[in-house]
Amino acid sequence: MSQTRPSTRTWCDRLQQKLMDTIDAAWAMVEASDDPAVLAKARDRARACGQLASEARKVLALDPRPDKPGKLPGAIREAFDRLEAATGPLVAEAKTHRAAQPAAPMAAQAVAMQAALAKLKRR
Repeated sequence: MSQTRPSTRTWCDRLQQKLMDTIDAAWAMVEASDDPAVLAKARDRARACGQLASEARKVLALDPRPDKPGKLPGAIREAFDRLEAATGPLVAEAKTHRAAQPAAPMAAQAVAMQAALAKLKRR
């Protein structure tokens, strides 16, 4: 008899479904009763489900296999190509507009630095 282990994602999905079913049952207990003992039991079950869900997320994060499609870089590249094709004329127009503007005046700090370098005869 061979045993096959499900993928980490499958295991996590199954566990999540079980936890959600347990929380639903605890909620039904709360709705059906006003007894403090029943309410405490439902609260404890819900708390335990939350702790198990937290641990399951940690296990899933340790899985070295990516669950994302392998063609993601190609999709990103395609999106950038489409973006360049759509905004190419705008970017070229902005560059020519910037080139036509006169140079901005130098900042006071840059002027002081160039004066200091001139004193040292470095520029």
